[in-house]
Amino acid sequence: MSVYILALFILLPFVSYWLFPAVANVDVISFASEFIMAIAVLVCIFNLKNFRQSERSNNVLFTGFSILLVAICVDALDELVIFPKVITIVIEDLFQIIGLLLIVFGIKLWLEKQEAQSNTLLKLATTDPLTGAYTRRYFIDKANEIMRSDNPRFCILILDIDHFKKINDQYGHNVGDLALVEFCNLIQSNCRESDLFARWGGEEFIILLPHIATPSAYNKAESLRVQLENTELHLSNAVFNMTVSIGIAEYSANVKKLETLIDIADKRLYQAKQQGRNQVVSGTD
Repeated sequence: MSVYILALFILLPFVSYWLFPAVANVDVISFASEFIMAIAVLVCIFNLKNFRQSERSNNVLFTGFSILLVAICVDALDELVIFPKVITIVIEDLFQIIGLLLIVFGIKLWLEKQEAQSNTLLKLATTDPLTGAYTRRYFIDKANEIMRSDNPRFCILILDIDHFKKINDQYGHNVGDLALVEFCNLIQSNCRESDLFARWGGEEFIILLPHIATPSAYNKAESLRVQLENTELHLSNAVFNMTVSIGIAEYSANVKKLETLIDIADKRLYQAKQQGRNQVVSGTD
């Protein structure tokens, strides 16, 4: 297609000289500026060939620039030859308007495509591909931001699914993966928009509950524990219930590092497991 545009750009002057009378006094400055604009548009057309031609934005831009090139070429040649009024109105004016509108629309489509790709990359970088929970790295970054804010107040919950290895061993890893997804769906459906829920590793997860103290965090954790215990899962011909052990730690000014706070919650999770699993330990028990 670009070859035909180039041929049109080369042949149009010769055709114009042959069909239409020449202008007596040529406006060299106007012709030179319009010719330079035509060259610039032509360069844009050929550069578009380097992008994926199947994309809608690329096709719209290519069409828009092509129509605009014809309009600018005729506008430049209008300084050299006398075109009929219908040609100047239709091709110069109408084609310029159509071409510019298509270019604006093509840029809009391209920007929307870039935004969609950016959002997709962001999601891939910040969320676990299996469960949809945030990644460990993203959780740490956001939690550190919260700790650096003015007067931070939050609790951290570390959750570990009890005897998850038995689920994998008895029903297979496919069912185990489905169980993780269902577990995350249950947790996320009970989280506030401001809560930060991430997969910490394997069957272990972590939640940051902002603007909340230990008693409220304990009630929240206990509600999640009971709801999970009472939820019967039907996954790929397997029917079973899961339980979870949870450790809680509340931020205080004495805790200088996020790692310290997570370590406290992790020790309380270990305590919950040592005491028989399927329970919540907050340090105030």
